[in-house]
Amino acid sequence: MKAIVDVVGVDDDGALAGIANCLLEGVIWNNRYLMRRYPGRLPPLYESGVRFRAEPWASMPAAVVGPGGMRPMGPIEQFAPYVVLLKRGFGDCAQLCAQRVAELREAGEDDAALRYYCRSDGVEPNRRRW
Repeated sequence: MKAIVDVVGVDDDGALAGIANCLLEGVIWNNRYLMRRYPGRLPPLYESGVRFRAEPWASMPAAVVGPGGMRPMGPIEQFAPYVVLLKRGFGDCAQLCAQRVAELREAGEDDAALRYYCRSDGVEPNRRRW
């Protein structure tokens, strides 16, 4: 299953970060589920060969078609599970951190947490996420 979530009308950085944190918790849960279902078959992140790389589509503004024609929607952010990263060989900060937090929680570090932050000057192309 692939879930696509459109975040609409949120221009507050704190609210946007809160939504992203909830979505990333879902990715962490998915990663933990896969580690339990296939024990020993998924290499630990630091031994996997997966490297950091910004997603090429992250800076490309998406657009939607509506009654008034095309309108910009903002950049695309993908929160992919670990198996996707293994297949393509790279992931961005949020995806890599989601796997590392999943590994730490599976090892008993229940207080391991991930925080997604947004800061902007009020203009969407200048919004930074990490």
